[in-house]
Amino acid sequence: MRIFLIVMVMIFLSGCGPEIVCPSPNSMIGETCCLDSDDDGLCDTWEENEVDVGDDSVVGDDSVVGDDVNPGFELFANTFAETWDRNSYNALRNLFVDDYRMRFSPAEFNFLARLVDSNLGILSVQFDSVDEDTAFYELFFSDSSIIVEADIDEDDGVFRHDAFHFFSNLTADFACVNDSSCFMKYADISGNKHYCDKAIGIESECFAKFGFDDSLGGRIGDCVKISDYYGKADCLTDVAVSENDIEPCWRAGYDRQVFGCMGEVAAARNDVDSCKGFIAAKGYPGNRQQHAFCVTGYVRKTSDTSACALIDRRDDVVLGAMQEGCYWLEFP
Repeated sequence: MRIFLIVMVMIFLSGCGPEIVCPSPNSMIGETCCLDSDDDGLCDTWEENEVDVGDDSVVGDDSVVGDDVNPGFELFANTFAETWDRNSYNALRNLFVDDYRMRFSPAEFNFLARLVDSNLGILSVQFDSVDEDTAFYELFFSDSSIIVEADIDEDDGVFRHDAFHFFSNLTADFACVNDSSCFMKYADISGNKHYCDKAIGIESECFAKFGFDDSLGGRIGDCVKISDYYGKADCLTDVAVSENDIEPCWRAGYDRQVFGCMGEVAAARNDVDSCKGFIAAKGYPGNRQQHAFCVTGYVRKTSDTSACALIDRRDDVVLGAMQEGCYWLEFP
């Protein structure tokens, strides 16, 4: 009998078998065919797992009720689900912890979250349950649904969510994919011209929104059309140096060319310290190797090998080799 019941339940879950027939003395409790000998609407196997905690109970190990549960967690999770379901993204942003929330302006979060919701096809969101400090939400799509979980942070009675699900990777790259007009719109919303680099085909129009001369975008576009990889990088470097602007460098390809280009702009400014600012121009701190490429580009143009000491080589064989090579640039 037990094997028969397991088979029938598996048929039901697969969605491709016949309608379940629940043989006597079993009963259908929700979507489960099981024995309910005391006719109380609960499977006998569920009742076997009940744990007595006074007036309340824990059924199995999944649901926790009673005095040990802070009702604020469930209230917060309900509020979050309702806010998300209403697509009230400005209000939703305020329900995340400060470290995450402050990564976006309200307009940026509204644009990105709304777009990703739409791209993923999320039709509605419902609160499912809370287990200690973890909330579970059910996301509904046109023909399916999934459960996602999210940690709740509580501080002196104030509840906030840590980033979870797609919020953990909420970026323009994730939201816009290869949509140039999307990147241009986000550049406008965020006030960050560097997203124009990704607005392929309409870079000039995008840069124009930030007061750039159309000729810069056109010159960048002409360089990008060069099929020879190194020729393209050299062209972009020339434009960047002549314009005293690192914008063209971002289109140069791999890190060696991108940040080497910036090093040549730093050389034109006679300011190797500007490398750090160039690398962080897109809002990211960059890394030691990118900085080393920039310093090397600076030294290659100026022959000022004293700048090689700025390469942070500690505990890194590759960076050590880069620094040694940097010093040799004094001897062309």
